[in-house]
Amino acid sequence: MKSNLIIKDLLKTLSPLEKNIVEVLSKNKKHRVNEIYGVLKSKDIAKSSISVLLDRLYKKGLVKRETENCQGGVRFVYHLADSKKDFEKKFIESTLNKLVDRFGSKALAYFNENFSAKKEKNGNR
Repeated sequence: MKSNLIIKDLLKTLSPLEKNIVEVLSKNKKHRVNEIYGVLKSKDIAKSSISVLLDRLYKKGLVKRETENCQGGVRFVYHLADSKKDFEKKFIESTLNKLVDRFGSKALAYFNENFSAKKEKNGNR
């Protein structure tokens, strides 16, 4: 399936630990940091690293989080984006935004030239 290939390509751009976290989240619907840590602790990873990376994945829009009341306060429960299509869209959006933030008008000029040339080549003006 084309969608699965896109997801695999997108996962290749994540760090190894981010990829591990996403793989854990894909096995079940929702997880708390402690649960993810329990699965990944054999890889000698600090729980705080998992929290930081989950926050980054959340800000990229690749995972969603909800709050859950617990003894002594509130904690986050994480899960992947609602659908593969949503995951792909958020990942691509995040990647493109980073390119534009880093390279500014050069990135925009490249996109414009590249996609205009493809449209002309395909006869779609």
